[in-house]
This record gives sequence, C-alpha cells and structure tokens, in this order.
Amino acid sequence: MKRIAMIDIKLIRENSEIVKENCKNRGYDEKLVNTIIQLDKEWRDLKKIDDDLRSERNAVSEKINLAKKQGEKAEDLIKKAKEIPEKLVKNEEKENKLRQEIDALLSSLPNIQKEDVPIGDGTKNKIVKESGKILKIKNAKTHLELGEKLDILDIKRATKISGAGFYILKGKGAKLQRALIQFMLDSHEKNGFLEINPPQLVNRKTAFGTGNLPKFEDQLYKTNDDMMLIPTAEVPVTNIYSDEVLAEKELPKRFCAFTECYRTEAGRRAGEEGLFRLHQFEKVEMVYICKPEESWQMLEEMTKNAEKILEMLEIPYRRLLLATADAGFASAKTYDLEVFAPGTGRWLETSSCSNCTDFQARRMNTKYQSKEGIKFVHTLNGSGLALPRIMIALMENNQQEDGSIKIPKALWKYTGFKEINTSEKKAGEKKSDKKNKN
Repeated sequence: MKRIAMIDIKLIRENSEIVKENCKNRGYDEKLVNTIIQLDKEWRDLKKIDDDLRSERNAVSEKINLAKKQGEKAEDLIKKAKEIPEKLVKNEEKENKLRQEIDALLSSLPNIQKEDVPIGDGTKNKIVKESGKILKIKNAKTHLELGEKLDILDIKRATKISGAGFYILKGKGAKLQRALIQFMLDSHEKNGFLEINPPQLVNRKTAFGTGNLPKFEDQLYKTNDDMMLIPTAEVPVTNIYSDEVLAEKELPKRFCAFTECYRTEAGRRAGEEGLFRLHQFEKVEMVYICKPEESWQMLEEMTKNAEKILEMLEIPYRRLLLATADAGFASAKTYDLEVFAPGTGRWLETSSCSNCTDFQARRMNTKYQSKEGIKFVHTLNGSGLALPRIMIALMENNQQEDGSIKIPKALWKYTGFKEINTSEKKAGEKKSDKKNKN
C-alpha cells in the first residue's frame, strides 16, 4: 500500500515538539501528535516483524530446495514454510490498519507555520502595509442601497430563485463585474501568468490534495455521484500536476483562472446583507508551483500582484500578516488584503495569499527532478481578486452625492462607460412604459 504523505512523518519522529507547538499555536489538539507517535512505533515494530518473517520464509524455501536436492527429509521445514504466510497475512492486515489510522490522523494536522508569523488568533493579525486614502463620504450609502437605487443589484429576486446567499447583477452592474474579470485576467497575463480554464467539479482525491478534505467537507457542495463543486480555482489548478514529476527547468509555473466558486458557508451569519458570505460567487485565482528555495520570494510577488490591481482600481487597502490560529489549514504563511468600504464601514478581505510550502505537494504527490534528486515542489495560491468584495468597495468608494457611481479610469476601456447613474434607470423605465402602452 502506497503511503500518503502530509506532514512529514520523519519530522514527527525526530522533532515532535515542533509539531506539537505548531498545533498548540494554531488551535489544534497537540495530543494528536502523541497518538501518532505511539501508533507509528507500533507500525514500525510490526513492519520489522513482517520483514523478518519474509526473510525467514525465503531462507526456509532455500533449505527445503537444498534438502530435496540432497535427498533429505524436509517435513519440519515444509510445516514451518506453511505457518509463515499465515502469520504474515494476519500481521499485514494489522499493519495496513495501523497505517490507515496514522494517515487519517496525519491528514488532520495543519501545515507548519513560518517563524515570523504572529502567535494567536485574529486579534494578533499584524498590519504590515496601508495604501490609499480612506474616504469620508457624508451620508455614505451601502453597496446594497446604491445597487437597488440604480437597479443593478437584486438580492430579493435572487433569494426567491435560490434562497439566501445569492445575488443578481443587472445591466451595467453585470457589465462592471465582467469588466473587472477581464481587467484582472489581462493584468495577470501581463505579469507572466498562464490563464487556465479548469473543471469546476472535482473528485475527492483532488479536494484532498489541496487540504479541503477531510477537514472542510461540510463547506463543500457535493453532487449525487460524490463529485465536489469547487470552493476556489485553487483546487483544480494546483492539482494539475498531481502524481507527476516536473523538470526543474519548467519551474516556476504561474497560473491564473477565473471560475465560479461554491461554498455552503455553514457559519453564515444573519444581518450580512448584500454581497457577503455568498454560496456562489466569482473569483480570479493565482496559483504558483515552484522550487522550495523560491517560494518565500514568490509569496511577496503574488501579494504585490494582487495589490497592484487594487492600486489601479484606486481602492484603499491594507495588508495583514495573519496570526497562527487565523491562517488557513494548508498555509505556512498568509497575507490578507482588505479593502475599505465607507458605506458598510468595514474592512473587507478580498484576497488571501498563502505559501503552502510542500504541504499540498505531499498530499498531491507533486515533485520535480533537481540536480540533488527528486523533491517535492512548493505551492502558493492567492485571490487575484474575489469579485463580490471588490464590487462592494468599488461601488461604495466611488459613490457620488446624487447616488451615481463613477468608474475607475483603469476600467473605462473594459466597461465602455464612465459612470452608472439614476437617469439610465429612469430612461429604461420610460422605454418600458412606452412599449407596454403600444
């Protein structure tokens, strides 16, 4: 049976205190490590017994053959030769069962975080950068108020069609989001990314590879044949090279992908109206696959790529270094980018850029051939960017006193218009009324 690697078992055997401390810092049960150590010892002891039995079986077979050649009796040897396979079958069953138990526990351990990550929960997140001026808008309206007044956002009818956690964009609202998607993809392409259009349904093995299973199964939508709707393009794109060995010269790889994203949002809270905690939303994702010595530099590069888009959109933002207990399961270090929405009065996460080191690569079995031998790659992922939060910030930061919304200059060639105003809604209503009269 092939062993699935997650956290390197050698690290637990040789430096268990590091893994225990990491679990403690991240809010996981550190006692799991002790259980793994005990089960691993039992497994290794049993494996040694089985290896010895196999050696003994081979030695007995040779003795039997020799006895027959020399015309000697071999009844006792033949009896022993029959007993050894019976013992092996029983032991191998125990051995495989132990291995499955160990792998199940290993799969529940989070990635080891980098030394410079703050220890604690979300209150310990560290602001490392702030950019743009926070606007003080008199009587600022929320994106929901603006969207309904301009008739570009309809939550009520989306709820009628699908339930809470869905939305409808109309007219210039829909065009604005489509413009943002193309603008982001074009920006990433200019920065050397290859665009991917991946499957949006994946199997369990793929979801396991990125760390979504088994821990986050309750957050995934599943089909009746046990396929998963993707929560982000990270899942299929990162898995493109699962069970493969890449050539060193192929690295690094930079991918971007636009997809729908589907999440159950099991912890969805009441009172978050509008484009918050959606069950279906759009996102442009960045994925890097690289050599281990490149990954920390790549994390900075990835985060700056996302920041550049926010700067071109003229949206005020800040970069946070997430604390140990607030970062994602597969992450060794995560930067969150938050945009400010003056109508909502909140900082909103619109991107998480994470270095997952070799954590996902071990689960996916993705390696590369280096001069020193075959090694696991490092993987990184980051939103570039999530559309709903960008739409919120863009609408609320660019609202005018008359209720219209100015479009950032960077989007003009994509939208074909420079503002969204109420006169268009009125014109549309008059045209509709005239048509009805006829």
